[in-house]
Amino acid sequence: MGIRDFFRRLMGAPSALSSQPADDYELAEAVHFDHFVLHVIRQLTDAPLERMKASNGAAGYRPDALQFTTSQADAGRIISQLKAALRGKDYIVFHSEQNFGHSPDEIAILKTGDQFDILRCKGTDGQNHGIDNEALISTLKIWHAETPFEIIGADYDWLEARFQEQPANWDAMAEKVYAFCPDVVDQGTGTVEALAAEMKGTSMLYLWWD
Repeated sequence: MGIRDFFRRLMGAPSALSSQPADDYELAEAVHFDHFVLHVIRQLTDAPLERMKASNGAAGYRPDALQFTTSQADAGRIISQLKAALRGKDYIVFHSEQNFGHSPDEIAILKTGDQFDILRCKGTDGQNHGIDNEALISTLKIWHAETPFEIIGADYDWLEARFQEQPANWDAMAEKVYAFCPDVVDQGTGTVEALAAEMKGTSMLYLWWD
């Protein structure tokens, strides 16, 4: 189902909310979600919803977020359609767990206007390189100010983002990434030059600490 078909279905099915499971409404109230968001989710999946818990590295952080599982094959389409439907409404959709076909992926919807809350609730860090969550977010905010990007996925030890503008110099960007996250080269692309080429070809930023 394409984006246009999805919106036709969404706008043409006002009765869908009346058939929402009671548990969905209880969850929505608990995380302060508008019922419209449930409507959007249920147009795309009938998977059970659950409240997303903060990762162990984010102790004390209680996000207003829901999540559900889906297949790797469907994850990209569902995320794109959720993003389109919720754009401008202070809800952020992201890939919260990727299992590469070994088990279902997870998609989360976080009620916030700050994309860096994704990293706060997932407790994302590079502790084996002395980078805690606060330091990670501080660095990424600097990078974002220089070259805007959208965080599209994260868990406790990785994040993925899409560049919204091209860096002025891809080689310099790759050097910066390598200095901050050596594993993406040492256990990934093999060279900084290959990392620069990969980022330029995909417009993606990927950080991962083993």
